[in-house]
Amino acid sequence: MDWSKTKTILIWAFLMLDVFLGYQVYATRGGYLQSPQASQAEKWEMRDYLSQHNITLDAEVPTETPDMTLLNAEYTGFGPIELQEMTGIQATVEKMALAARLDPPIPIHGQITPSELLRQIGPRMMYAEQYTADLYQSNQGRLLYWQMYDKKPLFVAPLEVYLADGTILGYRQTFLNIRSQGTSRPIISGYTAIRSLVEKQVIQPGERIESVTLGYYGSYDAESQVLAPVWRIIHDGKQHFVNGITGAQERPLIGFYFPGK
Repeated sequence: MDWSKTKTILIWAFLMLDVFLGYQVYATRGGYLQSPQASQAEKWEMRDYLSQHNITLDAEVPTETPDMTLLNAEYTGFGPIELQEMTGIQATVEKMALAARLDPPIPIHGQITPSELLRQIGPRMMYAEQYTADLYQSNQGRLLYWQMYDKKPLFVAPLEVYLADGTILGYRQTFLNIRSQGTSRPIISGYTAIRSLVEKQVIQPGERIESVTLGYYGSYDAESQVLAPVWRIIHDGKQHFVNGITGAQERPLIGFYFPGK
């Protein structure tokens, strides 16, 4: 028996085992290795809980609970030079937003997706590729989009596109620049956020939960602010935000235009 060769194999085997176990610990702390059985149990427990309160859950609740951070965000203004470079719009700079009327309007040919619609606006809008549609709060006359960061919506950076008579008339846009991040922290689950709103009687018996989305939100009107991870819960057309770190209900923005309100 070649003991030297055997010892080398054992050393490599233990090294690979350490790497594997270390990865499991890292992934579990990050929330990416959730037990399917645990997630399913939480799902059915919540459905029973809501049924007892005569509340219907008609939404997919994300089971992933990754570590997330606070974000330092700053409103990005639109200067006169930038606006001059965008042809085909008549723009007005508002508080923390740009209102633009397309001149001329863009005709819509056939059925197109919200992403395709943004591509049609193309050179008449800045940062268009950083927004994703929110179909739960859109209608035939207005499509709502949110600026995205790390594949999650910033619920204080809306883009509204206005439609009428088969044409794109204009848009209203807020864009934030993410300056820095805080330390990663674990967040509560979407089911925990739902339960907190039921316990506080924010979600009432007889209501229907339509959407549960993980994103970021700020609770005050300022050009520079801190955005916290939140669960946005839409129920019977109303929306509320639950802080993903503390579990507290976020206050609605005061003095800030908010789509759907």
